[in-house]
Amino acid sequence: MLETLLTLAAATILGAPPLAGQPGVDFDRDIRPILSDACYKCHGPDAGDRKAGLRLDLREGLFGATRGEAGEMAAVVVPGSPQESELARRVGSDDPDERMPPPEAARQLTEVEVSLLGRWIAEGGTWSGHWAFEPVGPIEAPGVSDAGWCRNEIDRFVLAVLEHEGLRPAAEADRRTFLRRVSLDLTGLAPSGEELAAFLADDGAGAYERAVDRLLASSRFGEHFAAGWLDAARYADSNGFQLDPDRTAWPWRDWVIRAFNENMPYDEFAREQIAGDLLPGAGESQILATMFNRNHPINGEGGRDVEESRNDYVNDRVDTTSTVWLGLTMACAQCHDHKYDPVSQKDYYRFAAYFNSIDEDGSGDQGDEPPLLEMKGPDGGELHVMVMRERTEPRQTHVLVRGAWDAPGEAVGPGTPERLWSLPGAPANRLGLAEWVADPANPLTARVEVNRLWQAEFGAGLVRTPGNFGIQGERPTHPELLDWLAGEFMRRGWDVKAMLRLMVTSATYRQSSACGAALFDRDPENRLLARASRFRLASGVLRDQALGASGLLVERVGGPPVKPYHPAGVWEDVSFGRLSYAQGTGDELYRRSLYTFWRRTAAPANMFDTSMRQKCSVRVIRTNTPLQALILMNDETYAEAAAALAERTLYGSVSSPGASDRESIARVFEAVLGRPARAAELAVLTRRLVELRAYYADHADEASAAACVGERPDPREDRRTEIAALAGVCSVVFNLDEALSRE
Repeated sequence: MLETLLTLAAATILGAPPLAGQPGVDFDRDIRPILSDACYKCHGPDAGDRKAGLRLDLREGLFGATRGEAGEMAAVVVPGSPQESELARRVGSDDPDERMPPPEAARQLTEVEVSLLGRWIAEGGTWSGHWAFEPVGPIEAPGVSDAGWCRNEIDRFVLAVLEHEGLRPAAEADRRTFLRRVSLDLTGLAPSGEELAAFLADDGAGAYERAVDRLLASSRFGEHFAAGWLDAARYADSNGFQLDPDRTAWPWRDWVIRAFNENMPYDEFAREQIAGDLLPGAGESQILATMFNRNHPINGEGGRDVEESRNDYVNDRVDTTSTVWLGLTMACAQCHDHKYDPVSQKDYYRFAAYFNSIDEDGSGDQGDEPPLLEMKGPDGGELHVMVMRERTEPRQTHVLVRGAWDAPGEAVGPGTPERLWSLPGAPANRLGLAEWVADPANPLTARVEVNRLWQAEFGAGLVRTPGNFGIQGERPTHPELLDWLAGEFMRRGWDVKAMLRLMVTSATYRQSSACGAALFDRDPENRLLARASRFRLASGVLRDQALGASGLLVERVGGPPVKPYHPAGVWEDVSFGRLSYAQGTGDELYRRSLYTFWRRTAAPANMFDTSMRQKCSVRVIRTNTPLQALILMNDETYAEAAAALAERTLYGSVSSPGASDRESIARVFEAVLGRPARAAELAVLTRRLVELRAYYADHADEASAAACVGERPDPREDRRTEIAALAGVCSVVFNLDEALSRE
């Protein structure tokens, strides 16, 4: 019983519920997190803060010797013998002068943690490396007792954990729920009535797979996955800072859309964005890809030192590259050695050297811009896009003392972190860095990307800290599954669509999200995957859903950013009156949210859960703030969509002469939720429709305002009362929790 409790406690320390546990205490799973959290600050990678010369993050330090009481040398850890181990003695001491961590330390060990350390030593004190830095080895799917439930190998890994925990998977979701779920997850848009009807009518073998293949082949797929990449790449249509001048960035955004739609292999996707200009015979597309490294804010402040700004840009590229491709928090090593991960300050600036010889100035003033790629726009006009280009004469890179741009220290050349992995023979430039990132021997790139793909389809990654695969990040909930997926990703030629298809055709994905109280209490975050996760849709998806259901959505891939509805005065307020928002007209108002103009100092007001695009962001932001409800009920886009859906239902292509109120409401449900309305829902909303009709009949001005909102053509005057009343009901349906969530 004690061992079981300690295993449970160890899992709690890691922030995860107990999964299919390994017998005994595991160093990487159970012990390293304790040492990292409580000991590395003084006895870890950072040489500047290291006390007593003792380093517990390395095998040689942990199993070496340190000075004990009276100054004699004592073994830190003697495997199999806690009584001879200085570590066990010091953490278990009652003497405040001897105990570690010292009494004044903010982080103290719990009794369970002290016991785990003692047990680990007693069991042999076996060392293992950090899971994320170990090679991705071959993994076999485990055996399970109910193999009939499994549709592919993913399910075997998931079911093995559930069986170990005495749980069963949830029932399969109904077909309507599945198609809405997978359509939103793969394309960011709900299925149309025609798409839903076709899927429901397809009762042949392989119907689910055919639906998935259709979605993956849609141009909507690339648009949806590009939207997430824009957050990671800190994309914007302006420079940021002060007047926040516009920049021409959208050709790169369109490059990303094409790359996803054409299923560019992920290793090539990495190479081109990091160093496309250095590839042999690089063409316009490969050079354009390198704007990934130019998406950072540009500071054109008068009087700011140009070299300071240039160093900021270099640091931004280091931080973005290490986060996006590697899941490493290298930014922590800019001013000192990393406190937890094997990245020294020297490593940081060796990595920065790859970006330090870019042909650029730091001012951003006219005539001082970075290299520009001249392109033809869709209208035949000339475009100038910032890209990467190496200087003729490389700059010398220095370790900056305490990270200060004007305090150069030791000179260094390009290189990757010395304690990670190396790629002998790679050139000492960005192309060498790109090859290192995309090399199959790199243990991080494939793991980080399949985790991000899992996050996109299941709502949360197998690693819940997608930007931190280091020692302070969370361990994967299903380590073997993560490694199997990473290995499969590389075996399949870094095929993104193949991995997504594998995920969404699994029995794990097809589960219902229904959850009883007992299971919810045991696993509220669904880390065990005993059901499908239910979560709030992103703001851009909610906007696109409303436009799609109402018939307003204009689907055209690519092109310059557009300016849909936006609150008046916001741009003026942030620019001291020097910028004003010129709202678009016609189709510009109804394009997908992906194409909305993104000003860094005044992001789109109805995008309430997105990154501000100042820095790289790979974390999913979800919110149910009251501001969200106010936007969804009152924003002009949603009000117009509600009126357009009402008019379409009553008088448009889906209308039926003489339809009853209940029939009209039922069609609204089908348009928004893709399912029939229930009797109780019809009863409530029919009463509401009658109330609204009576109200608007006596308030013609308000009826006109509700029916004629936005820039679409005003309906006939004799229809406005009916449209306004049903628009109120449409708004209710748009705001149902079911409409706001992916189930």
